[in-house]
Amino acid sequence: MTVSWRKMPRPLLVAVASVMVAAGCGSGGTSGNQGAGSDTPVRGGELVMAVNVEGQTMDPVWCATHAFDRCAPVFGTLLRFDTEDEQFVPAMASSFDSEDGITWTLTLREGVRFSDGTPFDAAAVVFNWDRVKDPANLSPSARIAAPLTWRVVDPLTVEVVAEEPNFQLPWALAQGMGMIGSPTAIAQLGADFGNAPIGAGPFLLEKWTRNSEARFVANPEYWDEGAPYLDSFVLKVIGQDDQRLNALRSREIDVNWSLLSKDARAVEAEGFTVHALPLVGGTGLNFNFEDPDLRDPQLRLAVLKTFDSAQINSAVYPGDGPVDAFLFSESPYRDDSLGTFPAKDLEGAQKLFDEYLERTGKSDLTLRLSTFAGLPALEQVAQILQSQVQAIDGLRMEIDAMDYATLQGVQRSGDYQLALGATLSQHMDALYETFHSAGTNNTTRYANPKVDEALEVSRTSNDPDAVADAYRVVNGEISKDGPLRNWRYQTGYIFTQGYVKDLVLTGTLGGAGVYLDRAWIDE
Repeated sequence: MTVSWRKMPRPLLVAVASVMVAAGCGSGGTSGNQGAGSDTPVRGGELVMAVNVEGQTMDPVWCATHAFDRCAPVFGTLLRFDTEDEQFVPAMASSFDSEDGITWTLTLREGVRFSDGTPFDAAAVVFNWDRVKDPANLSPSARIAAPLTWRVVDPLTVEVVAEEPNFQLPWALAQGMGMIGSPTAIAQLGADFGNAPIGAGPFLLEKWTRNSEARFVANPEYWDEGAPYLDSFVLKVIGQDDQRLNALRSREIDVNWSLLSKDARAVEAEGFTVHALPLVGGTGLNFNFEDPDLRDPQLRLAVLKTFDSAQINSAVYPGDGPVDAFLFSESPYRDDSLGTFPAKDLEGAQKLFDEYLERTGKSDLTLRLSTFAGLPALEQVAQILQSQVQAIDGLRMEIDAMDYATLQGVQRSGDYQLALGATLSQHMDALYETFHSAGTNNTTRYANPKVDEALEVSRTSNDPDAVADAYRVVNGEISKDGPLRNWRYQTGYIFTQGYVKDLVLTGTLGGAGVYLDRAWIDE
């Protein structure tokens, strides 16, 4: 398989509508922000985008997974997934080939250099991937890398060998293992490299003010001649959804990140451009399966039977319907005969909880919900969940709010009982990392042999029907078990002023992300 031109088998891809991101392809009416109407890219200008949370670091071993929008401008990615044509395309690398899913050949572009002058070559890639494997770096992608070995074949070629066939491996080079930093700068700066990253991407980090904004300027030595068109790019952190919307309306920002369909409907009616990327998964309640209390399946089921997604969405996300299984109803990977979420049943929940108390000798129980601070919508959701759970006599829930970085750390360390979080991706293979017992993002510590077996089939088989059947099993099992009980299916949105042209949309763990190397301002 050659990802430089050939499509992945369609059943390996999430079934979504094509996403129009080129100039004039987004939805939205006409307003005063539509730009000059030119189809010819114009050089210059500064683009300002706002997201809702700050990242911990810009070290590529971490931020390639958890801080895409601030890291992609600096590093780029080895591959990209084209959401319109549904295929992998070259980016920092020119190709990634395999015939059997075991032995892969990565070919790099000739003459590319990092912004400090270091060659962007096979040795640099191997240096970065070795850092991903190093336990000291705590990379979320370490388990993706663990079953792989690699070697430098020549300055532009890396051979990668997997322990078993993995036809989903190109996703790793478009995401968690796709960002490559300068080995020279990493050696010189050590731990501080995450604060002053050096890559070979379209922009250079000029200044980063934590929890406020990061400012980037164009890389004059970028390998793709003519790009980027922008002089500079600013990424602001604005936690509240309504404040980001108001900043868009007042032209304080040009691009806004969102997960809210009600806001998408509102800004589209106002004439802004709306780019939409349907995602696998959703936002929901995470259970820690290794918690001393919640490892009890009856207690988990009692909590699940209090869950009312219709109430949450009616109050917080108007227009979003109830959720009755992990995957949305139109998904080709959903077969309800294999399992759905437990239905709301307060009488049944109380009976299960009373049996739990009798079995454990307890008289009551308090569970702790770890959640986001400073995000009003999720604060409201936490309060609704608290009310729903406390409908069980003798069961209480405490809300522990914290900033995004702290919540990430709490979930990765397992120091939580219940937590709000999301499983979001543009591709089904993300389910492997989230729900396989050895998955890199399995923060629920969920382990189900049926799920493990099916997810392994999804990677080792090149038979589209076998892969589709495997994903149906996964959806049924995780819906029955509820390690993540989502209350809404999610679409990642990017809202822009009409004069913002040629963004390239991609899916990330946080929703929709953008590549900016060909973006320009039509004013």
